[in-house]
Amino acid sequence: MNQNYMKPIDLLVSKLLSSKTGVHMIFCLAFVGIFSIPVVLSGNNQVGFAGLCCCLYLLFCTYLGRWLAKLSTRRTPKGSIALLGLVAFSFWTVLGAFGAGLLFKAEPYIHFSEYLAISFPLVVLFGVLGGSVYLVRVSLTRQIKDASLRQQQQQSELELLVSQLSPHFLFNTLNNIYGLSMTQHERVPALLVKLSDLLRYSLYQTKQPFIPICNEIAYIKNYIAFERLQTDEKISFRQKIEDINDPDLLIAPMVLIVFVENAFKHSRHDQSTSPAISVRLEMSDNWLLFEVINTYSVASQHHEVSVESSGMGLTHTLRRLKLIYGNDFRYDVDKQFNEYKINLALRIITP
Repeated sequence: MNQNYMKPIDLLVSKLLSSKTGVHMIFCLAFVGIFSIPVVLSGNNQVGFAGLCCCLYLLFCTYLGRWLAKLSTRRTPKGSIALLGLVAFSFWTVLGAFGAGLLFKAEPYIHFSEYLAISFPLVVLFGVLGGSVYLVRVSLTRQIKDASLRQQQQQSELELLVSQLSPHFLFNTLNNIYGLSMTQHERVPALLVKLSDLLRYSLYQTKQPFIPICNEIAYIKNYIAFERLQTDEKISFRQKIEDINDPDLLIAPMVLIVFVENAFKHSRHDQSTSPAISVRLEMSDNWLLFEVINTYSVASQHHEVSVESSGMGLTHTLRRLKLIYGNDFRYDVDKQFNEYKINLALRIITP
């Protein structure tokens, strides 16, 4: 029974809190209650009435300050606001002093200066209080809206980057398969099977903001096998990838594969007799350490730069890392005479 009675009350309170009028009503009732109840409970009707009038007077002063603060947030000229504030505060100060004389059964004109000295600081104090509360509320509301807008913009940008990343990978892969179909068509069926597995992952696993690291590792290994089929294992390859089987250790999807893809892409243009790639992935403390090394020939360096500048995968990935991880990632590049090495460190995310 008590719960049945409480439901309408909870519904009423939620409706009041969801509307501006309801919030103001609750504030006024709380204000009057806090300042007038002790006086009313004194049992003296005259004092109680005077206290209630004083409470309402201070409430009006509070809303006067709020009104002036509201004008200041609009396009109202500052001079007009200052003039209105001076007139309004002067009027309420005089009204308060005159009203105090009437409430306390004294001649208003005899003790007017004394009441004026009391009402003036009260008007200023509660006016500043009301204005400050309004300005703080406006500032917090604006910050919340700005934060929400930035989050929506970042989310939209992330979705755009991911949507552009998959076509980038598919474009490069189909170009490679097309080239192989002209010379070694018997290898194409196995490549298409591997490609379907890779695309299945990129279509269904990348919808989540974070996925288990073990899933991303499996995808990288599958991609490496796919690339080695394409190159007919002409590139010397070394890998040291730690098995991380804990499903609660998470990573943003598709942030590692681009570096492996670039290594294979540039090694294919390596004109030396022994192109090589090395991939290392391990976990240290709460960080995931990822290293990719590939060789390249100085003679093909100009071609490498032009290819990299035309591809958007690396640029998009670095942008995603900055948006998702902020300061919780490190990216370093070390370019030697015939060796290109990247080191990426990501803070591991847990639920």
